[in-house]
This record gives sequence, structure tokens and C-alpha cells, in this order.
Amino acid sequence: MNFDLKKWEEEKLLEEKYGGEKCEAFFADLKSLKNGKPLDFLIGGREFLGSWIDLEYKPLIPRDETEYWIYTYIFPKIENWRNFASQNSAPKILDIFSGSGCIGISLLNNFENIFVDFGEIKKENILQIKKNIQINNLEKTNFNIYQSNIFEQIPKKKYNFILANPPYISKNRIDTVQKSVLDFEDEKALFADDDGLFFIKKLIQKSKTYLEKNGELWIEFDPWQKELILNFLKKEKIQNFEFKKDQYQKERFLKIIF
Repeated sequence: MNFDLKKWEEEKLLEEKYGGEKCEAFFADLKSLKNGKPLDFLIGGREFLGSWIDLEYKPLIPRDETEYWIYTYIFPKIENWRNFASQNSAPKILDIFSGSGCIGISLLNNFENIFVDFGEIKKENILQIKKNIQINNLEKTNFNIYQSNIFEQIPKKKYNFILANPPYISKNRIDTVQKSVLDFEDEKALFADDDGLFFIKKLIQKSKTYLEKNGELWIEFDPWQKELILNFLKKEKIQNFEFKKDQYQKERFLKIIF
């Protein structure tokens, strides 16, 4: 039996937003859904690793691949840290290109005794992060939020982990992107110059200054970019790195230890 995505989305919209009542507003939303507006925008948010991520200010919608990456690779690292580190040694994490704040918020929601800084350039996304922190009732002493162009406004401090889901779609590959994404999501959160590697290269070049010894930089990228990234790592003389696979067995995540 084939899965009917459209029918599933209609049922999810009806139940989650309207409690099963087929009112006038539901049919208006249903029309928007059929015209390509993302379900998560219509509902107003989505769950991400046990956290509710509100999307009022239209940040990039959190993707399943990002959720997989954080749960599969980062959660175990934080759990291991909690098990073996002293209470005075909370892991320090920078969620850069934060968007909705889904990565850092999910970590703060699932683990005690950690500290997260959020770095994001867009003022609307800063408001979104603040709202999501409030919705999830997070402790005010466990995070900072910086409006920053990459690292420019991030204070000179050291982190154990830098986690980044930057814009990485090449502008030359716009024809590979779904129409609904192009029509409804922020292109600045999606596309980057230099075959999509502009921000990835900046992260690789600048992160060492912000990481503790043996600190880890994690970056999400488009699988076809792997060879280009390898060439850049070679140029930068970086040797301690590893590519990790997503749930579809595509290499989509880069880990560098500095």
C-alpha cells in the first residue's frame, strides 16, 4: 500500500491545528497546503527531539536530516560527557546559524548541566529563538543569544562543540530545490555562493579560534559537495576530520577535531 503524503498532511493539519473540526479556516489552510505552503508553517511549528519549535517568524523549517544528526551523533557525546565529567565541567556548545534555535534548544531541553550559545544574524530569527526558549521553559542561566554575522559578534571564548547548519545549497543548483521551498522559505537560509561552500569554508577557517583543544566542529552539507570539501580541507592542511552519514546513508555531516 502506497503512502499518500498529501492525505497524511491534510489529516495532520486537521487534527493538530483544528482538533478535527472542518471549519472555514481549515478549508482556507487546506487550499494553502495544496498550493505548496509547508505544513509546518500552517500548523505554526513542529516537534524536534522532544522540543516544540515555533515557526512564527518563518525561519528555516527544521529538517529530519538535522534531527537525525543531532540525535545520532551529538546526543551520545553529551550523554558521555555528563557521565564522566565533573559537575563543574559543563560542555560549552555554540549553535551557529541557529535559525529557529532547534539544535541548541533540543540540547538544553534534553540535558542538564550544559551551556549553549546561539549565533544568528537575522533579527527575526533572534526573536524566534527567544520565543522558542520561552515556550520550552529553559533556564535563563544556561544560554546566551548573539546577533552575529558568523563569528563577528561572538565573544572571544572557547567551546567544546560548534554545531552548524549553514546555508549550503549552491545557487547553480536552484533547479533541484522543491518549488514549495523556493516559494515559502528564506532563500538566505538556503543558498550560498562558491558552489554553496562560502559559509562552510568560513567555519572551517575560523572555528579553531573558538574551540577548546580537541574541540569538535560539526557542519551539515549537501552530499554532492563532499569532494569539494575534501579539496578545501587538504588546502587548509586539516587532517583530523570524518564524514558521517544521514538516515539515507548519504554522507551529509562533517566532523573536524582541532
